[in-house]
Amino acid sequence: MAGLHLIPADLASLDHNPGQVLVLTAFSDERPLRGLAGLVDWRVCGKLSGWFLSEFATGEVNDRVLYPSQGRLSHPLMLLIGLGPRAQHRTDRAHAMAEEAACVVADLGVTQMTCGLFGLDQIPAPFERSIPGLIQVLNSFDGLERITLAVEPPLITTVQDLMDRSGRIRPPSPM
Repeated sequence: MAGLHLIPADLASLDHNPGQVLVLTAFSDERPLRGLAGLVDWRVCGKLSGWFLSEFATGEVNDRVLYPSQGRLSHPLMLLIGLGPRAQHRTDRAHAMAEEAACVVADLGVTQMTCGLFGLDQIPAPFERSIPGLIQVLNSFDGLERITLAVEPPLITTVQDLMDRSGRIRPPSPM
């Protein structure tokens, strides 16, 4: 069972909480990139935006791009996963994309990943009902030792409470 950790979704927190793979998500019909992907795009000088402009990446469901961060992030690899059209995104799709990401990361033979909420903060379903399922999906991978959830600052307290209720949160390790 993976240890889940929670950090704010900002570049400073990513810098202070290194990992092996940073999982980013993007909707196929939402530009500019938002959330964690938008922050990382800025850090990597618009590389992700360039992928979408050239159609190297589309953001459609099952679209995956694994790319080295080239030293610009504290994670050597970035994995971009498409979520499909924003209007069609649902809780079950978010959970499936989280499972897909964890499978890809585990298949790479690494034990640590950092990810966002797989678009759960962007759907109309009650956030408090969809996060426990995400926690369950992420915790189901024995090959992963550490999963760090990077959450938008306004949602940290809510996610922290939900994780505390399930007894699965661990504070970030000291540097």
